[in-house]
Amino acid sequence: MKILIGLGVLVVLLVAAILSVPFLIDLNKYQDQYKPLIEEALNRKIVLKDIRLTIWPRIGVRVAGFTVQDDPAFGTGPFASLTSLDVGVKLMPLLSKKVEVEEITLRDPLITVIKNRKGEMNLSTIGPKTPATSSPEQPEAPSQPTGNPLQVLALLAVDHVSLTGGTITYRDESTTKPTEYQVNNLDVLLKSVHLGETPTLHLAATVQPYNVPVKLDGSFGPLVDTFDLKQFAFDIGLGKIAMALKGSVVGGNLVATLTSPLINSADVPVALSLAKPVIVKNFHITAKAKSPLPQGVPPLELADVTDLGLDVVLGNSVLNVKGTVAGGRAKINITSPAINTADVPVALPLKKPVDIKDLQIAVELKGQEARVNNLSFQLFGGQTKAQAGMTLDPAAPPFNGKVVVQSLQLGPALDALGSDQVSISGTAGMDFAMGGRGFSLPDLTKALEGVGHVAVKDGKIEGVNLIQEALSRLLVVGLSPDNVKATAFSTIETDLAIKEGIINVQRLLMDSHDFQATGEGTVGFDQTLNLKVKLNLSQALSQKITGSSPAARLALAGGRLNVPLLITGTVQAPSYGLDSKALTGKVQEQVKEKAKEALGDLLKGSTKPDDLKQKGQDLLKGLLGQ
Repeated sequence: MKILIGLGVLVVLLVAAILSVPFLIDLNKYQDQYKPLIEEALNRKIVLKDIRLTIWPRIGVRVAGFTVQDDPAFGTGPFASLTSLDVGVKLMPLLSKKVEVEEITLRDPLITVIKNRKGEMNLSTIGPKTPATSSPEQPEAPSQPTGNPLQVLALLAVDHVSLTGGTITYRDESTTKPTEYQVNNLDVLLKSVHLGETPTLHLAATVQPYNVPVKLDGSFGPLVDTFDLKQFAFDIGLGKIAMALKGSVVGGNLVATLTSPLINSADVPVALSLAKPVIVKNFHITAKAKSPLPQGVPPLELADVTDLGLDVVLGNSVLNVKGTVAGGRAKINITSPAINTADVPVALPLKKPVDIKDLQIAVELKGQEARVNNLSFQLFGGQTKAQAGMTLDPAAPPFNGKVVVQSLQLGPALDALGSDQVSISGTAGMDFAMGGRGFSLPDLTKALEGVGHVAVKDGKIEGVNLIQEALSRLLVVGLSPDNVKATAFSTIETDLAIKEGIINVQRLLMDSHDFQATGEGTVGFDQTLNLKVKLNLSQALSQKITGSSPAARLALAGGRLNVPLLITGTVQAPSYGLDSKALTGKVQEQVKEKAKEALGDLLKGSTKPDDLKQKGQDLLKGLLGQ
């Protein structure tokens, strides 16, 4: 805006020069008069190589070699320059001492915008200097409005404004690695800039380093002596992407609608980490805001969005997106009847594609806070529902959430994940509440915390037979109920607690036809196992085993074999062993109980001392099966 005002001042001064000096006078002689005025208006030193009146092809002024020096705090080079500036006026009004600008032509304008290491912009020092106050107690005078581009153009009353061969450079030196962007081959054509008329605008340029052509064609107006525009309508082209912008500005109220029939991610001029293109169809957004837009406010508070809609096409899958923004709070709803993961443009840890059905997502954004009020979908025959909240901190956003899963078929789920060693089938239900900071594995390992409950019914653990593993550790051979390398169960339930990269199995209950099991232990995020499981075999199976293998009686309690197992290794390669400490404790308990009975009989007199020795021998025989 300041640049436009500066150019406007320059043009006005040049037109004034036409009226104040006779034709064919060398205007360079008068630079000492008008040059300080321009430098004061711009707060920049300028260079004018040549300035003269023209009479052909029209009456006017030509400026050649015009340069605006940059603020010395940002550099010694030029801030802006142009090869030539031509201002042509109409002849007949001039004879009546009225100036009507017919044409303004700028050739090869160059503008360099710099953001220094302190985050300051060289644009910020353009314009008249603010006079210093005489005393600290004296209040500052309220700043006067400097106008707006439309007011300047309307006051200029020009038939034709053209700009050719322009270049705008933006250089950011505030980052560790300085970046530079450039708009070159800039061509602008503006027609019919008069009060009461509707100007037309054509703009074409190329954006670097993306080498993306940009085009804009449309109209705005009619122009009045205020900022009001009854309508504006522009067709916008960004490479292969076509958009349309329509709206109005009346009474300081801006209403605008942006639409696009099709946007292909392959045509977006920035690098996207997508395995395959994403198509956006039927994009439209309508926004309302105060004009001019306020500065320094969060993006969501700039405008209210009354209608946002688009369809995201992922192969044969489609997501419908709708949303609104009001009072700085954005609400977005995403739905889809079905999504095949093969259509998702990012890599997923799946062995084979799966179908996600009836997807529903409801999200709210307010400032730095984001809230997923509802996430629900059907997957592997079950229903998943979740809620979550997070702070949008790019370094490591803290988050919290709840997940509830019902009737999930574990077999197909684990098969899709590619579990080859041990897999579990059955119908699973689970609920978790968790919170953490960050989404990388190191962040999750350090900060993720949560509690949950898991229950699986009517399933089977493929790849391991717990009874076989228990009997082999008791040196019992050939007595397994079957030779199938699997463990069938009716129920598995456990409570879990997650902290510092460890899943603590606080309570494990497992019920099967041939045994019951309880356990506890840990499972690491690195898939390491450290579990203690106690198998309590059925009476029928226990009698069968102890009858043919007396050594197994060491684990006998209450007529049932109770085998303490240690499960270590990893989830993909578990290792099984006897918990020798627990087994030794059971033997000691049996000996103590028998000794207590014998001592009691001795004190009662029902047992003679000579019989006590025999009872001890019988105890050892019973334990060893002799």
